[in-house]
Amino acid sequence: MNDIRIRFTRGEQVKYISHLDLMKVFERAVRRARLPIAYSQGFNPHPLMVFGLPLQVGVTSEAEFADIELSEPFEPGEFSRRLNAELPEGIRVTGAKPKFSKKNVMASIILSSYRIVVYVPGTIDFSGLKRKLDDFMANESILVMKEGKNGAREIDIRPMIHRLHILEIIMNKDIIRDEYNPERVFAVSALLSAGNTVNLKPTLFMCALSEKTGLELETVGIHRTGLYAGEDGIVLDPLDDAAVSE
Repeated sequence: MNDIRIRFTRGEQVKYISHLDLMKVFERAVRRARLPIAYSQGFNPHPLMVFGLPLQVGVTSEAEFADIELSEPFEPGEFSRRLNAELPEGIRVTGAKPKFSKKNVMASIILSSYRIVVYVPGTIDFSGLKRKLDDFMANESILVMKEGKNGAREIDIRPMIHRLHILEIIMNKDIIRDEYNPERVFAVSALLSAGNTVNLKPTLFMCALSEKTGLELETVGIHRTGLYAGEDGIVLDPLDDAAVSE
C-alpha cells in the first residue's frame, strides 16, 4: 500500500466551490504535478482519493484531510511541494504522512471544531452572551427540525455539542461590514459531532443557538479549525502517528 494522507487549507478564495469541484481541483493538480496517483479499474477509471468530512459551501478551513493512493512509494514532503505548485490560491497542503491504516479518513472522523464569528444586535455584552451560552449548554435536550432525504424530522442535538465558549471579541474591521458595530461582533468556538454516523452542521447548530437563546444571531463567518478521528474512546488528529499507522 502506497497511501499518503494530507492536511490542507481552504481559504476565502475557494470557500464557494462545491465538494465535487474540490475533488476535480485535486485531480487536475495531481495530474499536472505528474504524481504517481493510482486509478480504479474498469471502464471509467478515476483517481483513488478519499476526502474527509465535506465542507459546507461558504465555510473556510485550516484542517481538511484527504487520503491519496499512489501507484508507487513517494516521499511525503516532495509530494506536498509538487502538489502545492499546481493547486490554486486558497488551497495549500500543510502536512503529509504515509498512511498504513486500512481505515480511510472519511470513516475515521468523529468530531469537528469551528470558530464562528457572529454579530449580535442589541445591548448584550461579552459577559451576557457567555451566560446565554452557558444556559444553552445546561439544557438536557435541544430539539430542532432537520431536513433530510425523507423530509423534516425532529432530532436532539444536545449530545452532538461537546464544547461551546466565547473565544474573543472580534475588533478586526476587515472581516465585518461597515454597518456592524465591532463591539457587537463575537467569536464563538464549538466542538461538534461529525462524520458518517452522527453529524451536526454548523449552520443548523447556529439556528438552534439563535432560537434557544432568543438572540438574533447573524453569522458573519464560519471557519473550521479542526477535524478529529476517533476509535475506542481515543480522539486523534488525523495526521497523528497513531491515526495513520496499522
